[in-house]
Amino acid sequence: MNLGNFTIKAAEAFQQAQQLAFNSQSPNIETEHILKALLEQQDSPVDYLLKKNNVTVNLVDTKLDELINKLPKASGEPAQQISREANSVVLRAGAALKQFKDEFVTPEHLLIAIVQGNDSTAKLLKDAGLTEKGLVAAINELRKGDTVTSQTQSQEYNALNKYAKNLNELARQENSILLLAVMKK
Repeated sequence: MNLGNFTIKAAEAFQQAQQLAFNSQSPNIETEHILKALLEQQDSPVDYLLKKNNVTVNLVDTKLDELINKLPKASGEPAQQISREANSVVLRAGAALKQFKDEFVTPEHLLIAIVQGNDSTAKLLKDAGLTEKGLVAAINELRKGDTVTSQTQSQEYNALNKYAKNLNELARQENSILLLAVMKK
């Protein structure tokens, strides 16, 4: 596995997955650890993409913790190797980047690759309402036709949501509050 063709965010997620596997005494890095790392990552588009597909992130996170707790524990040195399914995720992520004409594997590619699987992590996401088609549509909407050509580019997506206030969303919230106040009177 070559992390050289991963964006910084994707490489960080994979390194975090290894740390999660180590901390939970798992003998292998599993897809559960990869998804958990993606969910915990700061400034990642994964949270946005899941919410865009009406996935309840807190519920997925809770059920994911249950799955991680059910994984086998190692008696020796944990997290020294990648499981077969997690390796398949990496390979599918590499194939997914071609679909978007990208040069580097991003967290979005890892998420698509997890959904394409048949293991418990893929089932968890599918049961929560995530589909590959919906995910691809949300990625296309997020990127607005851009492709990833540098290791830092995926950090630029959704920057407006991070550094600016959505005045339309604030107005909707304010109207809801005002409407509730009027209804109480």
